[in-house]
Amino acid sequence: MEKNRKELKKTRFLKASQAVSRRILVVEDNKNTQKLISDCLELMGFEVASADNGIEALNLFFKSCFDMVITDLQMPFMDGFNLASQIKKKSPLTPVILLTGAGREEVLMKVNEGLFYSVMFKPFKPADLKKEIHEVLDII
Repeated sequence: MEKNRKELKKTRFLKASQAVSRRILVVEDNKNTQKLISDCLELMGFEVASADNGIEALNLFFKSCFDMVITDLQMPFMDGFNLASQIKKKSPLTPVILLTGAGREEVLMKVNEGLFYSVMFKPFKPADLKKEIHEVLDII
């Protein structure tokens, strides 16, 4: 993950020359969690698109532009690892944040270098999400 952060920081000059669209794709199969995250991001001024699973998310991602993807790990049809892999094939510089309620050690051992900007463990506070978004998009 540290390598991802360095790569993302190296590309900051590209972001400076492009207008950030402020669009985030939220992928979460739990409707309550999806709504909570989406509402929080909308209050922060982002345009949010949401998907219930990885397949739906890929369809949205391929049809539109997003500054970032926030995805759950465990979902029906396609998990967060596979989704992130597909996203990175199309758009290697798009940051992906992984959300999970799974065990910390188990997840951190499986996280592939280069797929995720960071991992957030559930439950998390809206302030934690806000801090992570600001760090990723450099919009403090």
